[in-house]
Amino acid sequence: MPNKAVFFDRDHTLIEDPGYLREPDAVRLMPGAADAVRRLRDAGYKIIVVTNQSGVARGFLDEPTLDAIHARMKQLFADQGAPIDAIYYCPYLDGPEAVIERYRRDSELRKPRPGMFLLAAREHDIDLKASWAVGDSPRDADAGKAAGCRTVHIVRGSGLAQNASADFIVTSLAEAANCILNRRSDPCTPAPPPAVNARSERLLEEIAEHLRAWSRRRMMDDFTFARLAGAVAQIVAIVAAFFAITAMLDPQPDVFPAHRWLAAIFLQLLALTLFSLHRHR
Repeated sequence: MPNKAVFFDRDHTLIEDPGYLREPDAVRLMPGAADAVRRLRDAGYKIIVVTNQSGVARGFLDEPTLDAIHARMKQLFADQGAPIDAIYYCPYLDGPEAVIERYRRDSELRKPRPGMFLLAAREHDIDLKASWAVGDSPRDADAGKAAGCRTVHIVRGSGLAQNASADFIVTSLAEAANCILNRRSDPCTPAPPPAVNARSERLLEEIAEHLRAWSRRRMMDDFTFARLAGAVAQIVAIVAAFFAITAMLDPQPDVFPAHRWLAAIFLQLLALTLFSLHRHR
């Protein structure tokens, strides 16, 4: 039977991000990270880390150092009873910022492409449709969706934009774990619009009430006897014109239709007069 997994981004999701982490001793777990991983493991999920590490291509560190950093990260989680099953990384970067030539290339492994997800699924027999992708960047959700996973975007700090492409948006790793573990009761919020504060709600309600009151006044003001009488005269004029036309089409009319035309014309003029009185009241 295939496994299910949670694919975590690394920096600013599971561990702190000082900006191109370069040494194992600088690894620091994010608050609640070990607890979230432990709860998900206990629920039967494999824990897979998928991370872009262009710092290798940029010359900030080499792969042996990166391996040492990941070994330290795995040890910190294991010490808290939350072991990580595997870590996949992409060291490649396309463009002039990649100063190490052998890493300067485009790669299907680099998020937002799903290459790392697909590789992990093949090596660990993972059902991607039963799996989740968790991260703090739009590219994490984009990669997860491309792989067929459901996605959770973590928003930290008021200055961070929400990722509208993610399936769910939360504010912490604890909430992300709750969202995954209790998904049937929908504990997390699907890509919410920005909240409307109480003052804005009151203002909108006042505007709506003014519009409703204006609409009621307009309906009352719009009714006058002149308009009603004009409508009646218009209907009778149309009926009179219809009978006049019918009489003209009769090959042997019993009555000459002139008086019917006169009645129709008179009623039409009366209707126009009444409508004019209504408009100029």
